[in-house]
Amino acid sequence: MLVGVSCGLLLWLSLRKANRLTFELIQEKVLSIAVSTAPTVDGDIVEQLKNRNQDGSPEYNVIRDQLRSVRDANDTGALPVRFIYLMRQLPDGSWEYVVDAEEEGEDKSYLGDPAEFEKEEEEPSLESARADEAYSRDSFGTWLSAFAPVTNSKGEVVAVVGIDIKAQRVQHLLRQLLLGDLAAMLAALLLASALAAWLSGKITRPLTELRDFVREVGRGNFGTRMDVKSNDEFGELASAINQMVDGLEERESLKGALVHYVRSQAGDTKLMEDSSDSTDSEQKVTALVAELCGFRQLSSKLGSERVFALLNEYFSTMIDIVLRHGGSLEKSSDERVTAIFGATGKDTHQERHAVEAALDMQHALAKLLSEWRVETNKPVFLEVGIHSGIAIVNRSSAQDQLDYESVHSVIESAGEIVAIGKQKATKLVVSDRVAESLHHTFPLEMIDEESLEFVLFRVTMPLQTFG
Repeated sequence: MLVGVSCGLLLWLSLRKANRLTFELIQEKVLSIAVSTAPTVDGDIVEQLKNRNQDGSPEYNVIRDQLRSVRDANDTGALPVRFIYLMRQLPDGSWEYVVDAEEEGEDKSYLGDPAEFEKEEEEPSLESARADEAYSRDSFGTWLSAFAPVTNSKGEVVAVVGIDIKAQRVQHLLRQLLLGDLAAMLAALLLASALAAWLSGKITRPLTELRDFVREVGRGNFGTRMDVKSNDEFGELASAINQMVDGLEERESLKGALVHYVRSQAGDTKLMEDSSDSTDSEQKVTALVAELCGFRQLSSKLGSERVFALLNEYFSTMIDIVLRHGGSLEKSSDERVTAIFGATGKDTHQERHAVEAALDMQHALAKLLSEWRVETNKPVFLEVGIHSGIAIVNRSSAQDQLDYESVHSVIESAGEIVAIGKQKATKLVVSDRVAESLHHTFPLEMIDEESLEFVLFRVTMPLQTFG
């Protein structure tokens, strides 16, 4: 489109300039012929030609032959003289032909024939030579005329000589020039379109590959890498993305190893030596779900390397806190950490340990943000929900294993508590099943008794600040 507009503008300017220059050349030529012819005409003889019956007289023929010689001398080239004639103005202001160099025929004007002009500005001047300021067009073609006064021996103006140049051939040449320019512009457009398509493909192809690769990473496929095929900006971007995926893969490996370690340690409970049969029994567990609110804002505020480093430190800190308070890491994502307390069945104070872990996690996040000097428009904080419930434990001679579905039900309830806590901006909410086991260890405030099947309480313990 840009090339088309540019070519069209240049074509319009060039043709406009060519038309104007051509017109000036034609105007200059026809005027020079009129000016050079007028002094050669004998004005005294012209003054004698007054009656129509003098048409064809010896005096008339002398002037006619003289005009024909001028016409024939300028009858070649791209701008031939078509008509040359003498006119004079009558006392009433009208004009009549005096001598016409044209041969006999329908185009010849005779002595005394009226000369008509469509516009007043087309009439000749008796004082000076002039050429038309625009083309005139009729059924015979396109014309440009010039006039020059003819004087007698006394210096009196007795007639004007008129020269008509047929400009139709020049117009034809200009049309050919227009067609040639249009063909050149079309070729330029085709070439520019092909070049633009090639360039856009060269640019969009690596962008498309980057998009597809990032989508794969977003689906959790950290094992793939981009091929760095160039040293330009796209190559640098591909290298940076590969480094990012390396960090993500390392973080996921660390999280997976920790989860596996914690689960295996938490579930390794020996049963009686003489029992080889497995049995199912009920056991109370406490689920803690901590959601990192403002994480997306954090990701857009910091660079990718800082975000990955901060997340690695964040998860390692949170996991350490969970382990230190006797919990086991169930699962985690970029926004959530989920832990189970009482998985071994030996923690009689699992609810208090879960609340203490939540408070420590919030303190640790505040300290972490202070050390990283993170400034955001909205606060970044942990919203924690804690709930206790009954899970099914499969006991065998090798180890105890918690039933996934029963534990998942407790975790889902804790997640629902987090959602309500986010609406009320409470930061730490526990269910009544947790609250009744705390024995007034922490200050509690009831905030909801209708949304879920259990009553919710906010833990109002103040948080430590860092600066």
